[in-house]
Amino acid sequence: GDEAKKAGFTSIGAELCFSPVKNATADGVKMQQSGTHPGVAATGEADQYAAVRKIMQSIGCQVTDAAEEVYSGITVVPGPAIVLKPSFVSCPAEYKTKFPSPSNIKISAKSSLVVKGSGVVIESLDLDGALVIECEEGATGVIKDFVVKNKGWVRVADESSTSSEVIKMRGYHLEKVETAKVLFKKDGTIEGDYPPPKAKAKAPPANGNKVSAPPPTTTTATKKSPSFEAPAEKEAKEKETTCCCTVM
Repeated sequence: GDEAKKAGFTSIGAELCFSPVKNATADGVKMQQSGTHPGVAATGEADQYAAVRKIMQSIGCQVTDAAEEVYSGITVVPGPAIVLKPSFVSCPAEYKTKFPSPSNIKISAKSSLVVKGSGVVIESLDLDGALVIECEEGATGVIKDFVVKNKGWVRVADESSTSSEVIKMRGYHLEKVETAKVLFKKDGTIEGDYPPPKAKAKAPPANGNKVSAPPPTTTTATKKSPSFEAPAEKEAKEKETTCCCTVM
């Protein structure tokens, strides 16, 4: 009836909202080989990262998927591993607010990104490694023109019998080799690796391109020495220049 017309539902792909973790690894290997989702710990974690990547890619972020890797017989696409805490974004509609210029967001296949805090906005980021951004409650912060390139976090295959149960389930452990960190504090200060230090301006070379002025030229006047004339010669010259007129 009319009441039924008011009911509705939203349908979304399972890869964005559902990834069971219920099977033993050995059973998951057989299921994956037969074409069925294995439903194990490794795929559950990988699918969580994949869902975030797909949403970011859908709004225009440049996020590169990693190549497939195999852990304990389970094939997964491990990254980039992006964890956006609910305090940062809680639904796809908020992504455009938190990434207002998605074309300026670049995340490489090997990267790991963790963001926590409602006051953070990421305008432009070039990430090739590991980055953790946190924002205290009541604080605000903008990431802009931030380039991060480090060794990041590395997955290491681990099937050791002495490893913890969690590691055995996943088939690998994580080595956090190098991490960039940013913390926006309520008092307005920023701790960590942002903003990056500005490069110092290079000092000009000693002489630079300046043209040295030539040294001033000193002109020395030569004083002419008075000529010496003998008395007889002087008297003869005086007679030559003397006019004698005879009046008749």
